[in-house]
Amino acid sequence: MLATINRPIFPRAFANPEPDLFVRSETGRGDAVTFRNGDTSQTALIARLSDNAPEPLRNAVAALSAGVGTLAIEGNRARQQVHPARLPDVMRELVVKYVSPAYQGTTKAGIQAKQDDGAAWKRTTTPEPTVGTVGQEYRQIWLPLSLAERAARVEGAGIDELAAILEAPGMFPDMTTTPIWDEIERRSALLNTAKKYALNGAFNKQPTASDPLSTGPDQMRIEAEAQRLIDTRKERLDNLALVETTLSSVVTVVAVATETGIEAAYNLLMGRE
Repeated sequence: MLATINRPIFPRAFANPEPDLFVRSETGRGDAVTFRNGDTSQTALIARLSDNAPEPLRNAVAALSAGVGTLAIEGNRARQQVHPARLPDVMRELVVKYVSPAYQGTTKAGIQAKQDDGAAWKRTTTPEPTVGTVGQEYRQIWLPLSLAERAARVEGAGIDELAAILEAPGMFPDMTTTPIWDEIERRSALLNTAKKYALNGAFNKQPTASDPLSTGPDQMRIEAEAQRLIDTRKERLDNLALVETTLSSVVTVVAVATETGIEAAYNLLMGRE
């Protein structure tokens, strides 16, 4: 005859625990934290920045990732211990404690990085003023052209021509919000940078055995360096876009986790409540 095993009777809450509110996973783009409650599901992606991103920005995003991770752990624990009616209030307390400081730090670092990029880009793209009537003459050429004709002209335009257009954005309102203007700025930055290096002799040719009298600017190296600066700027913009996506996704998750609206969640994260 088999012996009877007396098993302890556990409360239903422990025998059938509620599912986790938060699930955290690593992706190729960064850490994903998904909040699920019934039919509601939102994911915060804490993006992984490039190694060349400013160190303060990388550190801030890392702190935000850690804060959201702690929120996930503590939120799941609260799910098992707190009455559902109180859970939103507890979630707000957890957000303030673990996420808000890092969120504000990331916002501050992101704004600073954006301002630094804007200042650096302005220094690179701001041309020397055109002399005499040269600028006005170029603008008169551009005014009657269609957008397609202007786009085609950018590729072969020199520094003075591009400077003339950049000096007077108000004359081209149909163009300043288009990719054409972005390309004008990009090419102007390329040419201005190349001119700077050519003038300061940073990339002068060096005599070699095959060309013992080599002198003057090495145009290929100058253009390569100028292009490197342009590519670096694109990387900075990509990092800033990732930070903006991260901040927006965290707001969305906090909104559903605390059962509030987007604005209220943002104010909570920014310490405005």
